[in-house]
Amino acid sequence: MWLLTLTAGLLSGVLAVPAYADGGVFTRPLTIGDEGSDVLELQIRVAGWFERTDQRQLKLSGIFDLKTANALKAFQKHYDLEVTGTATQAEYDILFALEDVDGSTDNFDFTEFDQNSNSQCGDKANRYAGTFKGGPIPREMIKENVRRLMWRLEAMRAKGGDKPIGVNSGYRSLTYNECIGGASLSQHLFGAAADLRVADIHNHDSRDIAKRSQFSGIACYSTTTHNHLDIRLDNLELPEAMYWYWPKTDEKGRELADDGNLCTGEKAYFKQKKDESNVLRSIRAWEPIPTVRDVEAFKTSGDYYGGLAD
Repeated sequence: MWLLTLTAGLLSGVLAVPAYADGGVFTRPLTIGDEGSDVLELQIRVAGWFERTDQRQLKLSGIFDLKTANALKAFQKHYDLEVTGTATQAEYDILFALEDVDGSTDNFDFTEFDQNSNSQCGDKANRYAGTFKGGPIPREMIKENVRRLMWRLEAMRAKGGDKPIGVNSGYRSLTYNECIGGASLSQHLFGAAADLRVADIHNHDSRDIAKRSQFSGIACYSTTTHNHLDIRLDNLELPEAMYWYWPKTDEKGRELADDGNLCTGEKAYFKQKKDESNVLRSIRAWEPIPTVRDVEAFKTSGDYYGGLAD
């Protein structure tokens, strides 16, 4: 189905080439040992396909290394391409099809990540609603972090069966983050984080997919039904937070929120593993798996106010 869609797009000439690249972001085959800005752009796009779960980072270095090749191989396998670890026109055609002319990706838009507004915050905090302004770094850098985040989310979405992902909170200005009780060193301030839910997938399973998609920051909550994902290891502007940040677990392997309590849905999720016949009742007693309609409503529900924000 994917290849048929891609072929139809190629024939009709509607595939978008990123405007910032002037159509020439990829002008040569790329393989192990190559270096340059085109290698960096390839790494940005395929980093989410580096599927190691042992907290090994694929660095966005502009140097085509073995990790880049392994990420590309996973990408090639998913899209039914020859698994070579070398990027050629076949890979570029798919990447261009996944990208819009403004540099956003096929399933995500910059407006999903710009600052929200909140009626419980004043004019000063809401001043930058709908923009990437008012942060600790220039808005162009914030928007670039958002772009890099989108590509990880595209990989995560593909691995989850193309289920819709609803982003509730992306970028936050300094004044807005303070108003809603966000962490003082929040990755949201840099455009490097998203709070989200995934349709038809349990939060625990969503976090497992995120761990295979190069999200170095993953958090869950005991009182709300969303996950926080970020790319903190790629955010060079906040060096004090460049470490792996995944949920801790209890003695049964259940994931914990920062307050030490079980993440929402964990008790039912692990009960499901012991009694598959009770899967629907056990999960829904604790956390309904979100439907597409739930995810769409979550996208527009606004930030959590009063210290629940990461």
